[in-house]
Amino acid sequence: MRTFIKCKACGFIMDASHLKDVCPACGLPKTVFEPYTKKISPKRRFMIEQHIHPICVHFPQVFIIVIMIMLSLALWVGSPLREEFLVAAKLSILALPFSVILGFVTGLIDGKLRFKKLTTPLLVNKTKAGIILLVLSIVIFCLYLISGFTTTTMILIIILSILSAACGIFLGKTGSSMFNSLLPG
Repeated sequence: MRTFIKCKACGFIMDASHLKDVCPACGLPKTVFEPYTKKISPKRRFMIEQHIHPICVHFPQVFIIVIMIMLSLALWVGSPLREEFLVAAKLSILALPFSVILGFVTGLIDGKLRFKKLTTPLLVNKTKAGIILLVLSIVIFCLYLISGFTTTTMILIIILSILSAACGIFLGKTGSSMFNSLLPG
């Protein structure tokens, strides 16, 4: 069975067998560590330690950035480079809503595993932001399907992508503040 320790200074939790001379998070000497017991069931711990949700949320973030950059570049360059940028934007637009759904569903599962309910204040805020992000991704998707890549549509999609990125930043900051939070049990 693994033995865990916690840095008294910064709260970093790690497997005791991996500790060297200093805390890998804050750099203080190993003397600041104390024994730590994770108070969750092995099954919940295993599921949480797979980090499925943190992995899944990176896909929509990447797609949003690719959409913004590729469409912005496509507005400024001519053929044949313009067409290449539009292909990258198109693929990202088509994948975006599906990746947001994946991130949303894994977020609900992760929240339920960590807090045993989805009605905590931060999870409610994350759910609202996730719904806004999902709606934005669907609007971007439909806008492209209906209008293609006209200049006006490209500008609208860039604006919607900026709003999507803002949602992503909020979700990331809120999620990272909750990363080590777990209800016992």
